[in-house]
Amino acid sequence: MLLFAALLCLAPLFASAEEEEVAIDWTDQCAIEAGEETEHAAWLFDDKVNTCLELERRGKLTVSWGEYIPAKKLCLEWHTPTDGVVVRFLDDAGRLLSETTLVRGAANVIPLAEKARSAQIVATKGMQLSELRLYGKGILPEKYHEWRETPDHIDYLLVATHPDDDVLYLGSVVPIYGAERGYVGTIAYVTCQTRERMTEAENGAWAMGLRCRPLFLDFPDIGPRASAARRRQLSYDDLLLSIVRTYRAYRPLVVFAQDKNGEYGHWQHVLSSRAAVEAFALAADPTYDPDTVQTDGVWQVQKIYLHLYKENELRLDADTPLSAFNGQDAFTVAKNAFLKHRTQQGYSFAVERNEGKYPFNRFGMALGAVEAGDDAFSNIDETLFSFYVPPTPAPTDTPAPTDTPAPTDTPAPTDAATPRPTKEAKQSAWMGSALKWLWAVILGVTVPVVLYGIAQNRRRGKETDDA
Repeated sequence: MLLFAALLCLAPLFASAEEEEVAIDWTDQCAIEAGEETEHAAWLFDDKVNTCLELERRGKLTVSWGEYIPAKKLCLEWHTPTDGVVVRFLDDAGRLLSETTLVRGAANVIPLAEKARSAQIVATKGMQLSELRLYGKGILPEKYHEWRETPDHIDYLLVATHPDDDVLYLGSVVPIYGAERGYVGTIAYVTCQTRERMTEAENGAWAMGLRCRPLFLDFPDIGPRASAARRRQLSYDDLLLSIVRTYRAYRPLVVFAQDKNGEYGHWQHVLSSRAAVEAFALAADPTYDPDTVQTDGVWQVQKIYLHLYKENELRLDADTPLSAFNGQDAFTVAKNAFLKHRTQQGYSFAVERNEGKYPFNRFGMALGAVEAGDDAFSNIDETLFSFYVPPTPAPTDTPAPTDTPAPTDTPAPTDAATPRPTKEAKQSAWMGSALKWLWAVILGVTVPVVLYGIAQNRRRGKETDDA
C-alpha cells in the first residue's frame, strides 16, 4: 500500500517529464528509396546543409518505416528552397492516405497521416533536399517550425526589405499585436534568396512570436553601394506589382513598412517603403493587374504605418512585460530574435527603442481609409477582423438578448503564440524536473521509514504491556 501511495505521488511528475521531452529522431530506423539517387541517401542524415540529394523534375523519393516506430512528424530541410514539392502518405498496403503541396521555405514540418507507413516526396519541378528527419512527439530542433499556413485574410502585414529588418525596425509589432494581443498576421520579406538567410528569417520571426508562415517575394539583395547597372536588376514596377498581389491575396487590414528615407539611406529600404505605400491605392483599383482581380478581387488596406513617420505618430510600449513571453518585454524579445540572424552579428546593427536613432517601436500612419486613432487597429470596422464572430440571432418568440459586446482594440488571443523554449529555459525546466524527482525520492523513502518506525514503536509498546 505504501508503494502504491508513493507511485500515486509520482504520477504527475511522470506526466510533467513527458511534456518536456525532446522529440526522438527515428530516421535511422527508416528505409530510403530514390531510384538512381538512392546511393546518395546518406547525405540526408549527415547534418550538413551543403550536401543534398538532388532529384530532377518529377523525381520521387520514398521513405518508409515499420508500425513499431511511433513517428509523428516528417521534417525536411532544403539546400535550395523550391515550390511545388508534393508529399503523399501511404498505408502499409500502399494506399494513399493524404497528399499536400508544400509551401516554399527553408524547412517544412509535415504531421504524419494516421496509419501512415511511408511517405513519397515528389519533385514536380525538381528539388535539392539537404536533410530528412522522422521525429516522434515532443520538442523539435530549433530549425524546424510548425507553421500555420497564412490565411487569405489577416489583420496585419509587415513588409521587410531584408531578413532582420523586420526585427531591427518593425520588431515591436509581432510580439505586441501578434503574440500578446492575438491579431493574425505575417511578414513579407522583399529580398531573401539564400537558404541561410531564409533560415535566419524563419528563426527570428518564430522567436518574435510569429506563427503564420512568412512570405518570401524573392527579389535580389543588392547592397547600398552597388553600381547603377546592378541596381537595375531590381525592377520597381515588378516590386510594386508583387506587393499589390500580396495585399490582394492575404487582405491585410494594417500594413507596417520601413522608413520612407530608408532608415540609414539604404536604397532598397526606400523602394520597398515606397511600393508598400503606392500599393495602398492600386490594390483597390480594379483596372490594375486584372489577372489578380479575377482570382483574388480588389482589396482596400485600412492603414499604412511607416517606421519613423512623423505624422499620426504611434509609439508601441516596448517595456511592459508580455504574458506571451513569460514576462519579457517587447524590447527583450526583439533583441533575442535578432540573435537568430547569425550572419548579421558582425555588423553594427542593434535593436533600439525610444532613445535610439532607429527605435523599433515608433511609427506614423502615412495613409488610411479610416482615421488614425490612438492604436494601429482603432476605427477599423470590427467585422473585418480575423477573429470576428457575428452575434447569434435572437429567437423570434422570445425577447432579444443584448448583443454580445464587440471585440475591443485589445482582443484576447485566439491562439496565443508560445515561444520556443530557450536553452536557459530548457535548463531551468530540467532543474525543476530534477528537483521534483529529488523530492519524490526523499518522500518515497521518508514516508515508509516513518510509518515503519511508528509500527515498530507500537509493537514494542504492545510487547511491554504484555510483559
